[in-house]
Amino acid sequence: MHTENTIYIRGSQARIFQLAADIQNWPTILPHYREVSVFEQSDDGCRKVVEMAAVRSDFPLPGITFPVRWRSVQICEPETGHIYFKHLAGVATGMWVVWSLEKDPWGRGIRVTIRHDLTYPLLFLNGWFAQEMVGRQFVGAIAGRTLATIKEIVENETLV
Repeated sequence: MHTENTIYIRGSQARIFQLAADIQNWPTILPHYREVSVFEQSDDGCRKVVEMAAVRSDFPLPGITFPVRWRSVQICEPETGHIYFKHLAGVATGMWVVWSLEKDPWGRGIRVTIRHDLTYPLLFLNGWFAQEMVGRQFVGAIAGRTLATIKEIVENETLV
Protein backbone atom coordinates (compact mmCIF):
# COMPACT_ATOMS: atom_id res chain seq x y z
CA MET A 1 0.00 0.00 0.00
CA HIS A 2 1.29 3.42 -0.92
CA THR A 3 -0.40 6.76 -0.34
CA GLU A 4 0.86 10.26 -0.85
CA ASN A 5 -0.72 13.52 0.32
CA THR A 6 0.77 16.84 -0.78
CA ILE A 7 -0.16 20.42 0.05
CA TYR A 8 1.46 23.82 -0.47
CA ILE A 9 1.63 26.09 2.57
CA ARG A 10 2.51 29.77 2.48
CA GLY A 11 4.57 30.34 5.61
CA SER A 12 7.79 29.58 7.38
CA GLN A 13 9.24 26.12 6.77
CA ALA A 14 10.55 26.17 10.36
CA ARG A 15 7.04 26.81 11.72
CA ILE A 16 5.48 24.07 9.57
CA PHE A 17 8.18 21.63 10.70
CA GLN A 18 7.61 22.60 14.34
CA LEU A 19 3.86 21.91 14.11
CA ALA A 20 4.46 18.61 12.32
CA ALA A 21 7.22 17.44 14.68
CA ASP A 22 5.55 18.38 17.98
CA ILE A 23 3.15 15.45 17.82
CA GLN A 24 2.48 15.59 21.55
CA ASN A 25 0.58 18.84 20.81
CA TRP A 26 -1.51 17.43 17.95
CA PRO A 27 -4.64 16.83 20.07
CA THR A 28 -4.60 20.57 20.89
CA ILE A 29 -4.26 21.79 17.29
CA LEU A 30 -5.77 18.96 15.23
CA PRO A 31 -9.45 18.32 15.98
CA HIS A 32 -9.32 14.75 14.64
CA TYR A 33 -6.59 13.68 17.09
CA ARG A 34 -7.90 12.45 20.44
CA GLU A 35 -4.62 11.88 22.27
CA VAL A 36 -0.88 11.38 21.89
CA SER A 37 1.07 9.74 24.72
CA VAL A 38 4.87 10.00 24.70
CA PHE A 39 6.53 6.87 26.16
CA GLU A 40 10.15 7.70 25.32
CA GLN A 41 11.89 10.85 24.11
CA SER A 42 15.52 11.67 23.36
CA ASP A 43 17.10 14.65 25.11
CA ASP A 44 16.97 16.72 21.91
CA GLY A 45 13.35 15.70 21.21
CA CYS A 46 14.22 14.33 17.78
CA ARG A 47 13.27 10.73 18.65
CA LYS A 48 10.01 9.79 20.33
CA VAL A 49 8.06 6.61 20.91
CA VAL A 50 4.37 7.49 21.06
CA GLU A 51 0.89 6.10 21.05
CA MET A 52 -1.51 8.11 18.92
CA ALA A 53 -5.29 8.10 18.70
CA ALA A 54 -7.38 9.83 16.07
CA VAL A 55 -10.81 9.57 14.51
CA ARG A 56 -11.81 9.05 10.91
CA SER A 57 -14.87 11.25 10.41
CA ASP A 58 -17.84 10.29 8.25
CA PHE A 59 -16.90 6.62 8.15
CA PRO A 60 -18.57 4.33 7.30
CA LEU A 61 -21.46 6.81 6.90
CA PRO A 62 -21.78 10.60 7.16
CA GLY A 63 -21.92 11.76 10.77
CA ILE A 64 -20.18 8.67 12.17
CA THR A 65 -16.64 8.78 13.56
CA PHE A 66 -14.43 5.69 13.65
CA PRO A 67 -11.63 5.67 16.28
CA VAL A 68 -8.12 4.48 15.39
CA ARG A 69 -5.04 3.96 17.59
CA TRP A 70 -1.42 3.01 16.88
CA ARG A 71 2.08 3.15 18.35
CA SER A 72 4.98 4.70 16.44
CA VAL A 73 8.57 5.75 16.68
CA GLN A 74 9.24 9.24 15.26
CA ILE A 75 12.62 10.53 14.06
CA CYS A 76 12.92 14.23 13.19
CA GLU A 77 15.63 15.66 10.96
CA PRO A 78 15.08 19.44 10.96
CA GLU A 79 18.22 20.01 8.89
CA THR A 80 16.82 17.96 5.98
CA GLY A 81 13.15 18.85 6.42
CA HIS A 82 12.16 15.21 7.03
CA ILE A 83 10.15 13.48 9.74
CA TYR A 84 10.07 9.69 9.76
CA PHE A 85 7.63 7.37 11.49
CA LYS A 86 7.58 3.59 11.80
CA HIS A 87 4.32 2.08 13.07
CA LEU A 88 5.06 -0.40 15.83
CA ALA A 89 1.51 -1.47 16.72
CA GLY A 90 -2.00 -1.15 15.35
CA VAL A 91 -3.68 -2.22 12.12
CA ALA A 92 -0.83 -0.65 10.12
CA THR A 93 2.06 -2.25 12.04
CA GLY A 94 5.18 -2.01 9.92
CA MET A 95 4.07 1.06 7.97
CA TRP A 96 6.73 3.64 7.10
CA VAL A 97 5.73 7.30 6.99
CA VAL A 98 7.87 10.14 5.64
CA TRP A 99 7.05 13.83 5.89
CA SER A 100 9.08 15.96 3.43
CA LEU A 101 9.14 19.75 3.54
CA GLU A 102 10.78 21.71 0.73
CA LYS A 103 10.54 25.15 -0.77
CA ASP A 104 8.55 25.06 -4.00
CA PRO A 105 10.62 26.40 -6.94
CA TRP A 106 7.43 27.79 -8.53
CA GLY A 107 6.67 30.07 -5.58
CA ARG A 108 3.64 28.23 -4.23
CA GLY A 109 5.09 28.11 -0.71
CA ILE A 110 6.45 25.12 1.16
CA ARG A 111 5.59 21.78 -0.43
CA VAL A 112 4.65 19.34 2.32
CA THR A 113 4.26 15.70 1.35
CA ILE A 114 3.36 12.76 3.56
CA ARG A 115 4.14 9.32 2.11
CA HIS A 116 2.88 6.10 3.65
CA ASP A 117 4.16 2.66 2.64
CA LEU A 118 2.96 -0.66 4.04
CA THR A 119 3.33 -4.28 3.02
CA TYR A 120 1.54 -6.79 5.18
CA PRO A 121 3.30 -10.09 5.93
CA LEU A 122 0.08 -11.90 4.94
CA LEU A 123 -0.03 -11.30 1.19
CA PHE A 124 -3.82 -11.55 0.85
CA LEU A 125 -4.13 -8.35 2.95
CA ASN A 126 -2.08 -6.32 0.44
CA GLY A 127 -4.82 -5.99 -2.16
CA TRP A 128 -8.17 -4.33 -1.57
CA PHE A 129 -7.87 -4.24 2.25
CA ALA A 130 -4.49 -2.46 2.26
CA GLN A 131 -5.16 -0.07 -0.64
CA GLU A 132 -8.80 0.81 -0.13
CA MET A 133 -9.54 0.37 3.57
CA VAL A 134 -6.22 1.18 5.22
CA GLY A 135 -4.72 3.40 2.51
CA ARG A 136 -7.55 5.45 1.07
CA GLN A 137 -10.23 5.32 3.75
CA PHE A 138 -8.00 5.86 6.79
CA VAL A 139 -4.37 6.82 6.13
CA GLY A 140 -5.02 9.14 3.20
CA ALA A 141 -8.10 10.71 4.78
CA ILE A 142 -6.46 11.39 8.16
CA ALA A 143 -3.21 12.65 6.60
CA GLY A 144 -5.15 14.96 4.28
CA ARG A 145 -7.05 16.45 7.20
CA THR A 146 -3.79 16.87 9.16
CA LEU A 147 -2.15 18.76 6.29
CA ALA A 148 -5.20 20.95 5.68
CA THR A 149 -5.35 21.93 9.35
CA ILE A 150 -1.63 22.72 9.58
CA LYS A 151 -1.97 24.82 6.40
CA GLU A 152 -4.87 26.74 7.95
CA ILE A 153 -2.94 27.38 11.17
CA VAL A 154 0.25 28.57 9.43
CA GLU A 155 -1.47 30.70 6.81
CA ASN A 156 -3.70 32.34 9.42
CA GLU A 157 -0.63 33.15 11.53
CA THR A 158 1.05 34.63 8.45
CA LEU A 159 -1.93 36.95 7.85
CA VAL A 160 -1.75 38.41 11.35
